[in-house]
Amino acid sequence: MMSPPAPPKNRAHPLLCCALALTLGSAACDTIGSVALEAGDFAGAKADAHCDRRFVSDGGKPAAFCQEIVATVAASEFADDCRAKHQATAAPGPCPRARIIAGCMLQEKHDDDSVVRDWYYDVSDIVADAGSRRDASDGPIFDGRPLAVTDVAKTCADRSRYESGAELVLP
Repeated sequence: MMSPPAPPKNRAHPLLCCALALTLGSAACDTIGSVALEAGDFAGAKADAHCDRRFVSDGGKPAAFCQEIVATVAASEFADDCRAKHQATAAPGPCPRARIIAGCMLQEKHDDDSVVRDWYYDVSDIVADAGSRRDASDGPIFDGRPLAVTDVAKTCADRSRYESGAELVLP
């Protein structure tokens, strides 16, 4: 990632922009709001976001983990990639903590000093709930899902998954 450019010195306040947009129409406000969000990313405003791979739309392949990025200037890009590449559920903030087994903190370095963690979940409740509604020929809902901390530790140590390495973390 490249370092973000310095913010312009004479920048209009986002509320002023939306007030102007109201006079031009609601479609313009959506556009200006989107530009303001992206401008916030470039101006160095840091945010957290997550990509929950357990819950995907049609065409997505569910996985028993959620990836979070903490203190990044690229939260909106992260969320866009989540939706586009994985058809997964993206949202602001960290991953949900309920039912986490353990996680892997990625050792890769980012220009904005953000931290990325993959949290692995006990998804037995999702599997049980879906079991009565699925055809057995559909295959498993979650391939290779971890069942214990030792499974997550093996995943963190897997250099084919985490080329730069990953450290086991507990919730």
